[in-house]
Amino acid sequence: MKEYDKMLMAIKDADFNCYANKGDWLYIANSKDTKKGLFRLPHYIYYFVSLYNERMPSEIGVVKKINGSIAAIELAKLDYKSRNKDTNLLTDEIVKQYEWFLEKVNAQPEHTPMAVTWLKRTFPKKEKELRVHKKFFTGLSKEEKKELFENSFV
Repeated sequence: MKEYDKMLMAIKDADFNCYANKGDWLYIANSKDTKKGLFRLPHYIYYFVSLYNERMPSEIGVVKKINGSIAAIELAKLDYKSRNKDTNLLTDEIVKQYEWFLEKVNAQPEHTPMAVTWLKRTFPKKEKELRVHKKFFTGLSKEEKKELFENSFV
């Protein structure tokens, strides 16, 4: 199984709807996760959750190098444990979703902010899928971006 050396991490900034603790690993929220009444989002925007006990929500995550590496199965087990689910329920099909997520994250350079949104298609058939992508901050200066996404993790 392929190993990855980057992970999506939380920035903890209420101005950006990021409530997970700084440095917590993030993964896409599942249908049972909630935003805990902390913020509201437009219908096309989704969010991440912390992979630790409280599963705090975060609209944005930042790509960071990790010590060592992680495989999709390890990420899946971490997510299942944080949801209090039995890790024996993991199948190859489920692990492929975690692999897809890690590939998206590792394709970006370090310090890249990322978000998750719904992509809706109506033609040729109606479908709705989540996509993980780079998030642009046009209203921030270079110094503000550097402070928020790079320096705050040192």
